[in-house]
Amino acid sequence: MSEKICIIGDGITALMLTKVLLDLNIEIDLINQNIFNKKKLATRILAISNNNFMFLKKQAILSNKINRLWKINKINIFNFKSKSGPSSLMHFQNKENNPIFYTIKYNNFFLNLKSKIKRNPLLKIFDDKKIKNFLSKQIKKNNYNLIINCSSSNLISKKFFFKKINKDYNAFAFTTIIKHKKISNHIASQFFTELGPMAFLPISENYTSVIWSVKLYNKKYKNFFNNKIIKNRIKELFPFKSDKITFSLINKFNLNFLIPKEYYKKNILAFGDGLHKIHPLAGQGLNMGIRDIKILKSVIEKRINLGLEINETVLADFASQIKPYNFLFAKGIDFMEKYFSINNTNFNKYSEKIFNYINKNSFIKQIFVDFADRGIKPL
Repeated sequence: MSEKICIIGDGITALMLTKVLLDLNIEIDLINQNIFNKKKLATRILAISNNNFMFLKKQAILSNKINRLWKINKINIFNFKSKSGPSSLMHFQNKENNPIFYTIKYNNFFLNLKSKIKRNPLLKIFDDKKIKNFLSKQIKKNNYNLIINCSSSNLISKKFFFKKINKDYNAFAFTTIIKHKKISNHIASQFFTELGPMAFLPISENYTSVIWSVKLYNKKYKNFFNNKIIKNRIKELFPFKSDKITFSLINKFNLNFLIPKEYYKKNILAFGDGLHKIHPLAGQGLNMGIRDIKILKSVIEKRINLGLEINETVLADFASQIKPYNFLFAKGIDFMEKYFSINNTNFNKYSEKIFNYINKNSFIKQIFVDFADRGIKPL
């Protein structure tokens, strides 16, 4: 009997996992949820760590030529106060001048990857409209070795993974892409402002992605952020002088934190957004998902090489290897969000001293770079 796995979801993580498992000659039924919104995702940019890029390149998921990846060689961090303007806090560079991370447009990555996998004869794609009846029948018949659910809000998630640590940040992120004069543009910048962190992520010589995460400390701010205010603040903080800056569509996303208390039930595994949602402060959401794929691939590949069946044991092994590290990593990002919150007086009082100390200590800085690049590495 051939091995067969069902993957639910058509986001980037679901597609990457599908590609990796197809390469292990596993039959895949992909339940397409039709969540792809080209207009809504047009301003979404993904940051992929150098270590994860090397893995995706090896898996033939990403390539410099096809995917228009852009290298980020340095990160500058600033504190910004309306009265005094920006002040430099620290900067990060990778050792041996390797890129810290790469940026890529979500739409470009998504469409190229979907086009690549859909021609594989081991893959069948089903419409989400059939999910309720289709999956219930398949689960009863036990037709799949594993069912991997990459959603945090569908029927599977609500039925099997309702116990979770969930937190609404009472915040949202504005995203846009700005066009400006040609510059070298391989330096990312992050500004901690009174209203929340704003990140500039270059994607080419004359295009830069902007993400402004805004926390609603007071209800009066709810309708405060119109396009004019957002554009003026972006122009004010853009780290390079440019006579003319034009804006793409400005999108808005709600921000929340989520970790399920249980990773799997029987042969059903929570994955992707169903396994963790974190604040975009450090650009680590997708990178956590890629690290999950590495571990799951390793566990499944090991069983295949030993001639063992792919079953619930895979999920138990996967959870034991990654769960404590995912928890610590996600809570670490959550702590950063709390610390850099504008309501945290300790940030204003002590941050510059702490940042100056770290900035002068190359050993500590490299720990931060490695943390962002590899996560908390499982033993």
